[in-house]
Amino acid sequence: MSQIDIFKRPVRDPIKRADRILDIAIRRHKAVAVFAMFSGGHDSVCAAHVASRHPQFTACVHINTGIGIEQTREYVRKTCKDFGWPLLEYKSSDYTQSYEELVLERGFPGPFHHTKMYNRLKERSIAALTREHKTKRSDRIICVTGVRREESVRRMATSQTINREGARVWAAPLIDWTGETKNEYMTTHNIPRNEVVDLLHMSGECLCGAFAKPGELEEIGMWFPEEYEHIKQLEKQVKERGLPCKWGHPAPDTPVLDPLQEELPLCVACVNR
Repeated sequence: MSQIDIFKRPVRDPIKRADRILDIAIRRHKAVAVFAMFSGGHDSVCAAHVASRHPQFTACVHINTGIGIEQTREYVRKTCKDFGWPLLEYKSSDYTQSYEELVLERGFPGPFHHTKMYNRLKERSIAALTREHKTKRSDRIICVTGVRREESVRRMATSQTINREGARVWAAPLIDWTGETKNEYMTTHNIPRNEVVDLLHMSGECLCGAFAKPGELEEIGMWFPEEYEHIKQLEKQVKERGLPCKWGHPAPDTPVLDPLQEELPLCVACVNR
């Protein structure tokens, strides 16, 4: 459903537009719960703040993939505590294999294997969230993301404002926000910045490596040596098993899938960087 389908009258103010998108998603789908998917990035914290102002807001949700920068998880926890937002933290390892188990079994992923990583590290946690908060077949829950069209040409072509996926409804209230709008919103509402984002230009909440850019691991090591060493130790163990052993680099004979086919709701930031 495109944004053009939503509004009968133009709503030019980006803040009012965000509120309106979220309200329409909730009313149209008669949502029983509203969750803000809070990765720790600045888009997601703004989306969480917008969601938190709605009367039906339920909680923020953070997925701990087990392969991310701890400082980002701490930022999520502290921000939720300071604003009084309930926080549900889901650990991927509670619902499937851990990241370490996955790479020791299959090697490090490239773009072609991203769907499997998404399914194991994020999708199963979201499925658990859905099961836990719906009681009737007709129940719908809203998952609010910070997706913005401005971030890439690819996303401009594919992003949807409201998209139902079974009992789950994805809502992107910030769809038309610019980077300037986001930064002004954070300043106006005294929303703290995540230092990880300012240093790496990504939240670092998931470092599966499927869409890593050249030199990314070295950049992580410059600022966050503990996670760098964690990945390097994993590389040694994976190499001993004769599997693709370089984080961020698919095996030479691995086909590269068009990232456009890999745009999954909680990974669009990595795919589009």
